[in-house]
Amino acid sequence: MLKLSAYRPLFRHAQAINSASIRQLSDARARFIDPTITNGPQERELDITICGPSASSVIVEPGVGSKLVGKQFAEGEKAEVPLKFFHKTRHFAKGDDATCPRLYIGQDLASNVSNGTSSPAILFRFGVNSTLTIKGSRNEDEARVFAGALDGIERSFNRLKDA
Repeated sequence: MLKLSAYRPLFRHAQAINSASIRQLSDARARFIDPTITNGPQERELDITICGPSASSVIVEPGVGSKLVGKQFAEGEKAEVPLKFFHKTRHFAKGDDATCPRLYIGQDLASNVSNGTSSPAILFRFGVNSTLTIKGSRNEDEARVFAGALDGIERSFNRLKDA
């Protein structure tokens, strides 16, 4: 199983990019339910990382992100896919339908939405993980900055490789 805490040095390095905004990370457990399996729903516990202090984002292993949105991503593929976060049940899913895969986390996430039942969310796929974040949050801005920084690093490596 992929331990996300092993990638913390990458996240810590990214903090230096924007030192005014320190990204606090905490490990947690989540429950992933995939009802699309033909032999019946599959349920498993997994490690996640919750991003604070605004706590409106979680980092999950890439396979979970792929199953949540129903799309297999190629290695290194970047993507932004709309999701929802349901505050009462504390889960991410692509839609309201019970047949959608769901990721249940152990806490509510901060939201900018006033109705309090669900918030629009985004799955960001870049690097070695998937980041699920509440749309319009500070964590969304940080995910976009981080994805852009990885693009810049990749371009620099390619220039060095070709030199």
